[in-house]
Amino acid sequence: MTLLFFLLMLEAGVTTDVFFNHDWEEDFPVEPTESFNKFEDFVRSNFEFCKWIGLSVVFIRGLCVVLAVLLKAVGPYQNYESDDDIDAESRPLLKNDVHPTYVVGRSVSGSKSIA
Repeated sequence: MTLLFFLLMLEAGVTTDVFFNHDWEEDFPVEPTESFNKFEDFVRSNFEFCKWIGLSVVFIRGLCVVLAVLLKAVGPYQNYESDDDIDAESRPLLKNDVHPTYVVGRSVSGSKSIA
């Protein structure tokens, strides 16, 4: 959960930087290929659209995290942590009643040496 929060804050920071910093291109290193220049031209020609798409993505992801936390808090299993807390006797599918097999006689596995 902490990692998810950290990544969401990092994404929000980058989006905020692009939204408020008009010289956001200077934050990136110089690229020898022309791929970034094509991307830069596209973003420049559609800057308002890209700006609102970025803000919408960050807002929707933040809303999803908040809703997930709320659903976890009000769900039917509020105190549920893991399967380790469940008693195996009360849940027959969690019990492992497999008995080990025993070998009677000589074992047949192994290598035979011919001498």
